[in-house]
Amino acid sequence: MPLAVYVLGLSVFALGTSEFMLSGLLQPVARDMGVSIPTAGLLISAFAIGMVVGAPVLAAATLRLPRRTTLMALLAVFGLGQIAGRWRRRTRCCSRPEW
Repeated sequence: MPLAVYVLGLSVFALGTSEFMLSGLLQPVARDMGVSIPTAGLLISAFAIGMVVGAPVLAAATLRLPRRTTLMALLAVFGLGQIAGRWRRRTRCCSRPEW
């Protein structure tokens, strides 16, 4: 199979895993943020609404762009977001204020 098929498969796996991983981290997120589990569960709902609204809008916005370039650019943005999240966790910059 062509290399592009493997890259696309790995990309779909990475994006899908990041979407479903949030539900498994619900209790630690609630504990770290100092909120109840149902309140932290709203984060999953907000994420799902963002995906439902954002996916068609993004598809329509990039309709005239070359698909390969668009895919690579969006995967780069996704990767940079993962790096930024890891950097934020390591440096503890932007953590919530203690009340």
